Amino acid sequence: MAVFACAGKTPPVVLSAQDGYTEAHALYEAGKWEKARLAFEQVVFNHPGSALVDSAQYFLGMCYFKMEDPILAAAEFQRVRTQYPASPLVDDADIMRCRSLLLSSPSHTGLDQEPTREAVNELRLFQDNHPFSEFLPAADSLLKVAYGRLSTKDFKTGVLYQKLGRYEAARVYLQEMIDRYPESPLVPDALYRLGEGQRRQDSLASAIEYYEKLIYTFPDHERTGDARKRVARLARQRAVEAADSSADTSGE
Repeated sequence: MAVFACAGKTPPVVLSAQDGYTEAHALYEAGKWEKARLAFEQVVFNHPGSALVDSAQYFLGMCYFKMEDPILAAAEFQRVRTQYPASPLVDDADIMRCRSLLLSSPSHTGLDQEPTREAVNELRLFQDNHPFSEFLPAADSLLKVAYGRLSTKDFKTGVLYQKLGRYEAARVYLQEMIDRYPESPLVPDALYRLGEGQRRQDSLASAIEYYEKLIYTFPDHERTGDARKRVARLARQRAVEAADSSADTSGE
């Protein structure tokens, strides 16, 4: 029986790198992510010297990404850079790694955002190291998403303090948010709120400065129209106060 059992076992067929990759890619295109993942793994493990292995490694990461497992996807995309640094897919894999890191971060901004911070570091390096990459617009967009996520906590704290009338505390949080995350989509709103806080404290010159920074830096933002109205109104108010002060002085 043992002899027959051994005789009945068929050794697994190892496809060539090209055939294995073609089969894996067909499964990927058909949306069969798990089967494609296994097939790409076979190419990577069985044909480490093949010209197709870097592409198989990249699509291995894409399979995990499609299966909504961003943690494993990020790890597989990183291997493209570390194991195949000369591959033309490195830029693409770097962007997908950052996208995976952002997806693996908690959706609640009050929870630990370490993967988001890691993505920010990776994206900054990408911008510095690949200034002419075709994926640079994608890196810029992802960086804005990451900054927006990291800046939300400080922004919400600043807004809360402002609602409580604690304008100086609000200013500290909002200004720190702008300084730390200058590309955050929340910066225009923070500038407007800083102007409002200074206006309510009768610091008119400082209020105008914040409003004007919003106007000149973000001319198309939804808050900019209100900022222009504030500047015009405060300019008139300052002119009246200056005239009154001059009249008082001449009267004396």
